[in-house]
Amino acid sequence: MRIGLIRHFPVEEGFPSGWKTSAELLMWRKQYEASQVILGQADLGSFQATECISSDIERAIATAKAVFAGAVEQTALLREPDFAEFGTGDLRLPVWLWRWILLLCWVTGHRSQRACRNEFRHRVVAMAGLLEGKAGNILVVSHAGMMTYLSAEFRRRGFAGPKLRMPKHATLYIYEKCAAPRAEAISRGTEPVGD
Repeated sequence: MRIGLIRHFPVEEGFPSGWKTSAELLMWRKQYEASQVILGQADLGSFQATECISSDIERAIATAKAVFAGAVEQTALLREPDFAEFGTGDLRLPVWLWRWILLLCWVTGHRSQRACRNEFRHRVVAMAGLLEGKAGNILVVSHAGMMTYLSAEFRRRGFAGPKLRMPKHATLYIYEKCAAPRAEAISRGTEPVGD
């Protein structure tokens, strides 16, 4: 059994820049969630998926339907994590600084983001368990954050595959349980995608 992770195609709404309040970042997030997907090409190599599971967000569904010919199962388990608004009022900070603050709060389990982080971790473990119990080649269409955490959970469960930090749009990343020498090659990214 192999699992192919693919991030949705890009969307029309770009990433924010400049100085923003926490509330403005949440407003941008809502606009991003509703933004139209820009369909393109995805190279799945020789990976022949027998089943496709997608996030239930429209950009992921549209991507899944563009790259997989059969029925697409949709699930909220594959959504990106939610983030709570910081109680900082009208405080404006550069977007890059907000990203670091959010990451720090996420990693340390700060009370402002703890519930969101715990709910997301629960979804990651549940999704990995669901996928691990399947047979065949499973194509999973999701989002960057979910893919990063799923990849780590797969590797923790003994799957071989690349370590993801920021997955590229419409790029396939394959995970499988296999013998040690081949697993090391896949983990290093030196194993061909199609094998």
